[in-house]
Amino acid sequence: MSQPQHLRQLNRRQILTLLFEHGRLTRPHLAELTGLSKVTVNAVVQDLVEQAAVQLSAGTSSTPGRVPCAVELHPLLATVLAIDLQSSHLRAQVHGLALQEPQHLRLETGPDDLTTLTAGLIRELHAAPPFGPLRSVVIGLPAPVDDLGQVGEPNALPWLDVPRLRVLARELTFDLRFENDANLVTLALHARAPEYTHFAALIERPSGTGLGLMLGGQLYRGVHGRAGELGRSPWPGHNAAGWEVLEQLPDTERLDATAFMLAALMHTLDLEHLVLSLRPGRMPLLERRLRGLLPPAVTLGTEPHVSRAALHGAGLCAQKRARDRLLGSPGEEHVA
Repeated sequence: MSQPQHLRQLNRRQILTLLFEHGRLTRPHLAELTGLSKVTVNAVVQDLVEQAAVQLSAGTSSTPGRVPCAVELHPLLATVLAIDLQSSHLRAQVHGLALQEPQHLRLETGPDDLTTLTAGLIRELHAAPPFGPLRSVVIGLPAPVDDLGQVGEPNALPWLDVPRLRVLARELTFDLRFENDANLVTLALHARAPEYTHFAALIERPSGTGLGLMLGGQLYRGVHGRAGELGRSPWPGHNAAGWEVLEQLPDTERLDATAFMLAALMHTLDLEHLVLSLRPGRMPLLERRLRGLLPPAVTLGTEPHVSRAALHGAGLCAQKRARDRLLGSPGEEHVA
């Protein structure tokens, strides 16, 4: 009697999840970790081999006797692309779902060429993917993004033609997601230090000031995806209106305003950790300004490479989205 489809799907998901976590495992080890019978594991692995989702390789053993084959993810399982956009350049990482070392690139551009450059890179990668079919692309940018992936305002890259890139994704049939760059930095920091479940990450870039919030181990976006738009917050000013937005203040005033806003946030939300990612010269100045303002239990950290962290977060997001799609499907469309 054939195994019900939903059970086959569940077993497939269990085995692939373990391979994503461990890289390679023997079939006896898979049976031990999943609680499935050896017959079931063999059947699922055979299906995955036929779908080019996994491959068999020589295993290792510390005892004499027959060495069992290892099951590992197929090196051409899928390619994913992470992009960090600024008005003057594009940075990207190309990842493989079989845990390969990522490929890095940086392309200089101008605002008017940003869409063309991004679309060209995606088309090029889709035509010649190094790790199997292109499955997921995550683009980080300095703009609010809601739960549905819709890009909102204020957008520091108004030249980027988001609809054109969505059309490209439908044409080439890959998953496309936009994400706020401060949120991507926050995701990267959480992956690096998961013990912090309630924290804020401040980033300053040429495109503006942003804040990522991790609350209860979950990224917080707010109702419209605009949580963390610290740079747009009003602050008393000397103009006719009597106030200005924070990121337009002179440097010294901006530093003071940022320190007091951060301190208020840490007190109000009872956060445990704050990470600063600013230009090298401003980092120690803000750290000194925050002394005495933060709650005593709050720890302070720094992230000197904001672009690298944003790209890391985009890579994590792209890999997760591609894995989730793979785990949720019967597998036929993932044949390499």
